[in-house]
Amino acid sequence: MGEYFITPDLDPRKDQVLYKDDEHMVVYLGTQEGGQDVDVNSYLIVSRGRGILIDPGGYKIFSKVLANISKYIDPRNIEYIYMCHQDPDVAGSIPLWREISDAKILVHWLWVRFLPHFGFESIGSYAHELQDEGEVLEFGATTLEFIPAHFLHSPGHFTIYDHRSKFLFTGDIGIAFPDEGYLVVEDFEKHVQYMKPLHERLMASNKALKVWVSKVRYLDIEAILPQHGAIIPKRYVKKFLDWLENLKVGVDLMR
Repeated sequence: MGEYFITPDLDPRKDQVLYKDDEHMVVYLGTQEGGQDVDVNSYLIVSRGRGILIDPGGYKIFSKVLANISKYIDPRNIEYIYMCHQDPDVAGSIPLWREISDAKILVHWLWVRFLPHFGFESIGSYAHELQDEGEVLEFGATTLEFIPAHFLHSPGHFTIYDHRSKFLFTGDIGIAFPDEGYLVVEDFEKHVQYMKPLHERLMASNKALKVWVSKVRYLDIEAILPQHGAIIPKRYVKKFLDWLENLKVGVDLMR
């Protein structure tokens, strides 16, 4: 059995091990910096010495992400980088990662055509295309399940369930920009006020939300790890899914 380290006192500006066992660990890379920029939550999975970087972040934070990753794994041993969509806050550092790593880019097929804009000359050798229905990837000591979450907000988006840690990485689902910095949700009702306007604006429709919720409700989820904002711990997972399932967003709000 592994050990979890998700507590309300975690500092969003510092790298933190969130889960660890003898063969597997999940690390938050300390990528929130505050200020006016759009902060991103980047995560690292290390399993039997192999690494996967989830949403590496923009150009500005590359040096910090690289330094923090180096505490846990040789960056050259990162085999995959997951890019949930092409926005610069998520993927602006990809050209820099190309210079130090041969990692394959895990990305929905829709975004593969955009990779040359990041400096890729031979797309086929770098891209691991995910099809619409998702994929199950055996990785080190774990199984990673890429669960379709299309139109939330990207038309080609997946959430990732790590069967070993029981973490669900959700990209823009669950994002928030709280007035005060915190990494773990302690007051869910208060946190909703930071999530609601972003979801109303960025998510396509309640139908898309319902479809995704129906795919993940059966999972044993220890925590939800979004791309922005704060981690949603297990005690709030059901409440979060119930809230999403009934939320009117995007085209639902058009008049």
